[in-house]
Amino acid sequence: MKQEMKEADHVDVGVPNNHYPITYTGRYGPQLRRSIGVVVPTLMNPFFPKLLSGVAETLQPAGYYTEVFNAELDAMDLDHLLTRFVPAVQKGLILCAPKVTTRIVAEMAQTTALPYVLTDQADDIPGAARISVDDTAGAGQVVDHLVGLGHKRFAIVCPPQLPFNMATRYRGYLDALARHGIPSKAVTYVSAPLTRAAGEAAAAQVVRLPSITAIIAIDDDLAIGLLKGLARLGKRVPQDYSVAGYDNTDLAAYVTPELTTVNQPVMALGHAVAACILAQIAGQTPALPAPLPVQLQIRNSTARAKFD
Repeated sequence: MKQEMKEADHVDVGVPNNHYPITYTGRYGPQLRRSIGVVVPTLMNPFFPKLLSGVAETLQPAGYYTEVFNAELDAMDLDHLLTRFVPAVQKGLILCAPKVTTRIVAEMAQTTALPYVLTDQADDIPGAARISVDDTAGAGQVVDHLVGLGHKRFAIVCPPQLPFNMATRYRGYLDALARHGIPSKAVTYVSAPLTRAAGEAAAAQVVRLPSITAIIAIDDDLAIGLLKGLARLGKRVPQDYSVAGYDNTDLAAYVTPELTTVNQPVMALGHAVAACILAQIAGQTPALPAPLPVQLQIRNSTARAKFD
């Protein structure tokens, strides 16, 4: 039998001049007031659901719940997104998305001192607590591996506008290539958005480049798209091209050939950012860890370079 909501269960939403809901009563209020907002750039990339799992594993035993904001959708109307968390319905925010970060923090500064922490995807904010992984080391491991296999000419596939962590990663590739004595003219940048479809389309650009033997994709989605695009063009991986990705998402071990990629400690990253926000909520200064270590996972998409 369908139960009617009792009067005590009523959620009373007040709407003052700034249009932010401010009061919650009934049994749902306390739970809402113990939620943590997590702003992610997209839910299509498998990195972020795994990150959210790590966050939840730490928050739930402490009695907090996650509320996810998909910036890819919400940021089309950022004012609408802001109205959903500025009134401190959440007790804190974990910011994982570029572009919207600075606007969110500026808005919070005018309303309430809501604790927040940045992951390495978010825009830089001086003095803000940030938890990151060691993307410089990860990029260096990719380059060391490929140069060790004899590769001398490279394509780097990534979008023109990079979030904080990927900008660090891109600089890491260039610095490592220079350290190995690879001249800049031997490295070609290929522009592509962060999707598998864009990686597939980028393959056509790569095969037109002379003498390229190694392709570095800035994340696994692009790398997986490249594998498909190269196969459709009759190119073999790793015989014709070695392809390396980054993130070690679940699909990396299930494509053909299996993808060489950098394993990020995504669950550990989720645990760390959640612990950081809990410390701030408790009025403590969080002890920020050093950048979390990464490890190259070598699989079948890379091999020794072959030259005509």
